[in-house]
Amino acid sequence: MALSPLDLMLVTLKDLRGNLVRSGLTMLGIFMGVAAVNATLNIDAITTAQIQQKLNERDNPYVSPWIYDPSWEKDPPKLDDEELLLIQREIPGIQSFSTVNEVYGISNVQYQGQVAEQFSLYGVSQGYQQVTGRKLLEGRFFDPLDFDQYHAVAVIDEVMMQQLFQGESPINRGIYVRGIRFTVIGVSETKKTWAEQEPSGEIWITDNYATTLSYTFNQRRSQFSLQKLDDYKAVEEALEAFLTQRYPGFEVWISSNADDLYKEEQQQRASARVLNLVGLLSLVIGGVGIANITVAAVVERTREIGLRRAIGATDLEVMLQFITEAAILSLVGGLLAVVTVHFLTQTATTRVFEAPYEFRPRDATISMGAAFAVGVGASFLPALRVTRIDIVQALRGE
Repeated sequence: MALSPLDLMLVTLKDLRGNLVRSGLTMLGIFMGVAAVNATLNIDAITTAQIQQKLNERDNPYVSPWIYDPSWEKDPPKLDDEELLLIQREIPGIQSFSTVNEVYGISNVQYQGQVAEQFSLYGVSQGYQQVTGRKLLEGRFFDPLDFDQYHAVAVIDEVMMQQLFQGESPINRGIYVRGIRFTVIGVSETKKTWAEQEPSGEIWITDNYATTLSYTFNQRRSQFSLQKLDDYKAVEEALEAFLTQRYPGFEVWISSNADDLYKEEQQQRASARVLNLVGLLSLVIGGVGIANITVAAVVERTREIGLRRAIGATDLEVMLQFITEAAILSLVGGLLAVVTVHFLTQTATTRVFEAPYEFRPRDATISMGAAFAVGVGASFLPALRVTRIDIVQALRGE
């Protein structure tokens, strides 16, 4: 006798209620496996968010080469824009390039009665904003005319704006550096360059103007921003090899502002792989438990199976009943695991320690999908045994 989908569901639920211990143990196995998987995904999400948070506090990840003569007898080669463009084309993973020239020997900067003494003054090239990724909060960045015509203009960051202008708009106002008036044309967000750096205020001027302003030593360096943090090591090695081959006899040293974050990300990925393995093992153990319980259920209900088949139920319908039972228990156990882990993670990241956590539907879907796949997969072979039961022997309870 064929059962409609609704009747099949009702019969399945009745059987589940009829043996609460078996149903509870099955759900517990799935609960533990899915909880392990979902907790692993949450930990991965938290550590990824922490790394992203640190990246957002800094300039975009970049590498910066330094070429020097080991004997200190020859002047190092200077990388012009044509050379930098060649490097960008030849080395995969580089997004953009710029040059920055830190100007030393400037003791203070003034605006009317306000004086700032703790700051950094940089001469920057056209691509500097793109390389660092700093957004302009107000005004504009330098245009080609500012470089070509040596305009005395400047972009300052939020810290410098607060020091000199107490939060008021500085656009089109003049600040004085060594008696030279620079018109402020833009305000940039403040970011760190290095992990341990505490922002003290920055002023950007065009790199060619910075060269004329430098009475003392200044250091001009090239910067290559990365398309993504994962490219850091590959770009670093490729850049060192390229410059070493291009300039024989010189040593090449590569620095980066994201070396610590790259190492942290690699450690996080290694830990995530171990945790994923633990989660998968927990799911497998839960699946073995479901398979054993389904086998026991088939043996226990042999007479019922024989009776249903004798009055017209097909092998597929009887199989579907056992698989449906496993699917329901898996989905319920998986849902309870996802909800429980979510609230535990939320509580831990707000009351025990502070960490960025946000519920991700994708992770919940993966966890529920894993629960369903393990539950149905583990019950399939035991349910298939139903088709091999002899009806006459089943009716006898053998």
